[in-house]
Amino acid sequence: MLPLFSMELEKMVLPATIAPPVRPLVDAQQRRIRKLRLSVTDRCNLRCTYCMPVDASFMSPKEYLTPAEYATIVGELVELGIESVRLTGGEPLLRPEFPEIVAAIAAVGVPELGLTTNGIRLIPFLPLLARYGVSRLNISLDSLNPQTFATLTHGGHLEQVKTAIATAVAQGFHVKLNMVVMKGINDHELVPMVEYSKELGIEVRFLELMRVGYACNLPQELFVSAAAMITRLRQHYELHPVSRPQDSTSFNFVTPCGAKIGFIASESQPFCGHCSRWRLSADGVLRACLFKEAGVSLRGLGKEARLAA
Repeated sequence: MLPLFSMELEKMVLPATIAPPVRPLVDAQQRRIRKLRLSVTDRCNLRCTYCMPVDASFMSPKEYLTPAEYATIVGELVELGIESVRLTGGEPLLRPEFPEIVAAIAAVGVPELGLTTNGIRLIPFLPLLARYGVSRLNISLDSLNPQTFATLTHGGHLEQVKTAIATAVAQGFHVKLNMVVMKGINDHELVPMVEYSKELGIEVRFLELMRVGYACNLPQELFVSAAAMITRLRQHYELHPVSRPQDSTSFNFVTPCGAKIGFIASESQPFCGHCSRWRLSADGVLRACLFKEAGVSLRGLGKEARLAA
């Protein structure tokens, strides 16, 4: 059995209330920053073709922020108005200190905690996630065909991920599926993916292939726009738009049959103008934009210096 809980974790108590922000967190473009994407590792147990090469190199674990450093930085950002923290990677569940990180971050009083995962190691961690209020799970699922899935991920097992998805849904987690759509590879699976998610009662989000990082090496012919996806799905469903927050990354629809569908058009319709997200890397670099490498290292800075940064 996975030793998820140590005595130190068991002593942590979540605060009952959260103080209002000292002052709003506003960036240089006068956008209110409310959400933090927090990477706990750059490592992954899959090699998705649009994400990283098979021979990828990684940081030394010594470079990673410690649970205490995460708690300090997140606590200060919560004081400034951060309302949502999403734990990401790489694959976050690979980090040996993941239980300690979750407990430390939850203890500072984050209003909303979420996790983005490939689902491979998810099931043993569900009790931990439930205990510390990590209620929102985004799970990557790029194909319902076992061979296509194995090819896209370089060895992933589809049934393992589907079992994790079903288990999380059954245990009451708020699950969304993320599918990166690529022409000639999985774009013929839009309808099957909608039907699969509908049966589970969860939302599926179709993502445009983003020209960022390793994906810049892929041929442009793989790109499928969100508009093209919508056109194709309208041949099978009535798509009714759903109102969304101004800073939402997705355009959302429902169908009369109960399907919930989102489209993330990062390339064709970027949401930069209303972006409310910052990103913190596993080694402590804070970035305002996923498309830019430039950032500010918060590691080793005192509180005043971090706030000034």
